[in-house]
Amino acid sequence: MAGALEELSLEGFQVVKSEMFLHLPRKGEPTCSLWPYRVSFNKISLQVLNSCEYVRLEINPNTKGMLVVPVSSKDKDAIRWIKGQKDYSVRNMESKAFGSELYKAWELNPEFNYRATGKLVSSKGKVMLLFDFNGAELWKSKVGEANDE
Repeated sequence: MAGALEELSLEGFQVVKSEMFLHLPRKGEPTCSLWPYRVSFNKISLQVLNSCEYVRLEINPNTKGMLVVPVSSKDKDAIRWIKGQKDYSVRNMESKAFGSELYKAWELNPEFNYRATGKLVSSKGKVMLLFDFNGAELWKSKVGEANDE
């Protein structure tokens, strides 16, 4: 038994905000994850862009921003980012060339992976998804992870 109940003064104690324990939201907001050899998006990303089949990625080397722009399959830089026929999901888009170039341009550490949340933006009537990697969550790559894919 712990013993007799002792009266305690609560003076000086401060409430710890619950959001301090929240990870970046992965279910309620669009997210983009970067590895040195691939980029992936969660299903919410696909849904907020109305399950479009093709996108074009645009990178800003100065702001560490990535735009996901819905395009038709005829766009010369179109990337098919979905998989499946009925229950669509977003596929991992593997490219060591892209990962290497992006990590170098943004001065990212190749021993780490990065995840950022996205938000819908528009320009000239076109709706896009913007991911800001300035405050991205990061985690260390597992040994051999790049070879496991």
